[in-house]
Amino acid sequence: MSRQLALFASAASPTRLVGDRGDVTYVPEFLDRALADALLRELSSDTRWRADSRIMYGKRVLVPRETAGRGEKMPQPWTPALSLVREMAERHTGTAFDYCFLNRYRDGNDAVAWHGDRDGSRDARLVVASLSLGATRTFQLRPKKESGLRHDPISIDVTHGDMIVMAGDTQLHWEHRVPRDPRITGERLNITFRQHRARETW
Repeated sequence: MSRQLALFASAASPTRLVGDRGDVTYVPEFLDRALADALLRELSSDTRWRADSRIMYGKRVLVPRETAGRGEKMPQPWTPALSLVREMAERHTGTAFDYCFLNRYRDGNDAVAWHGDRDGSRDARLVVASLSLGATRTFQLRPKKESGLRHDPISIDVTHGDMIVMAGDTQLHWEHRVPRDPRITGERLNITFRQHRARETW
């Protein structure tokens, strides 16, 4: 497996986006095009997507994207390509991932509002590796109001095969979103590898 992993290693250099009261790194071309294409095809053909809804202003509205979960204690298992990419993400971050959430942005009208990745009582300092497949979308970060940080929002276009890693105190002091962009007609899949609990592998 190590030889196979080496074939898909990214030659691009990571870029630190956040280093103050958080740790966010952008890894362009984490997957090469062939593996990114294969993973996108596999997930597109094999995933059962769910359309969630929520109450807003007294009315029930659809969440503007579709979701799914895979891995341990999730409704759907790991797929072969997804298992390979999970191992790559574990090697890159030095962290074991138990499961992942998937978001399907069908076009530029699908989005996610400002939020932090905290799953209920989940430790906010656990590592999240966020992988992008398909259409290029803008990913934005900004400090939470209560953080006391003075920093303009950070914007970066994430493309097919790129990864963003959030660790440390990021979820305590920063929030992120993917804004709407009606100009985009293509579909994007986002995979966030996560942990049920802290469990470093090396």
